[in-house]
Amino acid sequence: MFHNLKLLLGFVLLLTFIFLLKNNFTTLYVNEYIRYIFPLLVFPLLYFAQFNAKQSFSIKLYKLFKGFIVLNSVLIFIGLFFEIRVFQTYQIGRFGYNGIILSQGFTPYLYLSATTLFWVFKDKKLILLTIIISGLSGVKGVFFAEFLLLSLLVIYDSSLNKWSKLKTLALSSVIFIGLLVGLFYTPLFQKVIRADGLFTAIFSYRTDNTLELFNEMSSHNYNYLIGAIELQRVRLELQILDIILFFGIIGLFGYLVFFYLLYKKLVRSNISKAFFATTLSLSVLSGNLLYIPLSTTLMFLVLLALYNNKDTRCHAF
Repeated sequence: MFHNLKLLLGFVLLLTFIFLLKNNFTTLYVNEYIRYIFPLLVFPLLYFAQFNAKQSFSIKLYKLFKGFIVLNSVLIFIGLFFEIRVFQTYQIGRFGYNGIILSQGFTPYLYLSATTLFWVFKDKKLILLTIIISGLSGVKGVFFAEFLLLSLLVIYDSSLNKWSKLKTLALSSVIFIGLLVGLFYTPLFQKVIRADGLFTAIFSYRTDNTLELFNEMSSHNYNYLIGAIELQRVRLELQILDIILFFGIIGLFGYLVFFYLLYKKLVRSNISKAFFATTLSLSVLSGNLLYIPLSTTLMFLVLLALYNNKDTRCHAF
């Protein structure tokens, strides 16, 4: 364990060294650095907390998510039926109800974590409830994450025969495609599609913003090794590009090593592999895993819970 903590400390020091080399201590850059570093500093505390927990850590986390999902579902349905603005995901005329979840960027990771734990404890009612409120969120990242996670969980579920898997995957695909088509036929998305095309609508202008930012980059505001120096925009909500933007090639290499070691140390079961793969895939397409500290913290919590839960360690790929 202490060897792993040394590696983690080394990674934190590497990111800190890169940040200091920028010699830019504006609010934007300091805030970005803190967002990246905070979950890494919290990770040892989470590890020791779950290691010394008297009750099963996975059970505690399951109960926490159960209470939150039930409460938030009630608020979402109230918001939907009475059109309560404070419970809406967006405030710009786009459909979506998120209850008390304030950030749509964090939403996919929360529902992803909840669904994973409900699957571990075979709580079909809560899985169904989570899928329903995921659809009501109106967030494309939530649709993608739930579809990919459930598809992987079904594929590697040894208790299901091939026919059951095919039927479940087909149903999941129909629901996923139906939600996307329904979303793209709303007035707001129709306007975007007519003006800028379907690709822009799918990625919510991320590709357009990427091209614009690349045109702004020069040797005066960006260094390929350590990232942004004077750029006024350092996040595109595409995780790999975000890392390269702020920490450069050195930072990207550091993160690749970090996630590889995280996978080797904590990811053992089918369920944890499905969760880990979905989390990283989601972050590549929509970002916010590392930018929102609570998203990273949730990933750590679920991986630790899955690692120590006996039911999830029975099967391997």
